[in-house]
Amino acid sequence: MAAASTSIEQLFLQALQADKAFTKKWIVSWDYQKILSRRNVKYESSIISDFFEFKGAAEIAKWMNWFSTDYPDYMQNDAIRALVAKSRTTDERLLQKLGLEYDWTNYDNRVGINNAHDFILPQAYPVPERNRIKAVLDFGAGYGRQANLWHDQPVAYIGMDAIINSYCLQNIYYKTLTDNVTEYIDNPAAFRFDAGKPGIYHLPTWRLDLIPDNSLDLVMCVQVLPELGPRLVRYLVTQFERILKPGGAWYIRDHAYTWKPTGNFDLEAYLPEHGFTLEYKAHIINDKDIHGVPRIWRKTNPDVVQSQKRTFKHELQQLIVDADTLTGGGLKKLTRKIRGKK
Repeated sequence: MAAASTSIEQLFLQALQADKAFTKKWIVSWDYQKILSRRNVKYESSIISDFFEFKGAAEIAKWMNWFSTDYPDYMQNDAIRALVAKSRTTDERLLQKLGLEYDWTNYDNRVGINNAHDFILPQAYPVPERNRIKAVLDFGAGYGRQANLWHDQPVAYIGMDAIINSYCLQNIYYKTLTDNVTEYIDNPAAFRFDAGKPGIYHLPTWRLDLIPDNSLDLVMCVQVLPELGPRLVRYLVTQFERILKPGGAWYIRDHAYTWKPTGNFDLEAYLPEHGFTLEYKAHIINDKDIHGVPRIWRKTNPDVVQSQKRTFKHELQQLIVDADTLTGGGLKKLTRKIRGKK
């Protein structure tokens, strides 16, 4: 396993070096963890502590320990419980393949419940056929956990990151989940994303340009945006607007206004001015009802907006109805008379 891990790290660093034209410092930065590093903050030995150095597949189990408390089950139904059970079965099989030890005592109420919520919430209510989820981007994908419940769905699923430890762990997690993985660092020149071809696609953040315009139905950002610098977040807004289809969903779950460790950039105020409409925001008590505040923003669809506007024809029809009302139906009678009706 060590040789394979080293190979992944080398491939990542080679891609990073070869892609200098794309790797701006602010694109490959995780500001929150850099702040903690400068403050010399240390984590417990049982959880992952250094995100900027790859130390092998064992870090997956340590990252799973990052969920250190039991989280509330917001939906509390059989569908959630079934997804938690499925998530656990998949991870048990995956860690066994990797030869990793893990204490499963609290998995269901920590990793499992987060996986279930993030799978079901973006698709929990009816949408038109054009907005059905067939192509997904998981941005800032951690160790790759959300692929657990998405990988066997008929979707093209992209995992994305720019941090070496995260990216290498995602590579291992995805390739242990399934053979159907298209990995950028394996052959950068040959990488192609096909939104119509289900499977896992793995891509570094600095190559967002490889995702075609208007090709995705869903972007997911879970507990990531408040930890990034404002310049990167503004850049992501422009990119997500570009790659989402009209009406495509941007699912965000974090602590919204209550926790902004890297600055006071107000994303919620910024999005309506840059092509997005808020469709859903859970009216919940943060961290009591669910871990974080789920929101769904949609890339504005001009056809939808136009269909809900009052046109000149609508206004003219209303004027006629109002005039007929004022005359006690006289306008309608007069119209019939002019048309030769009795």
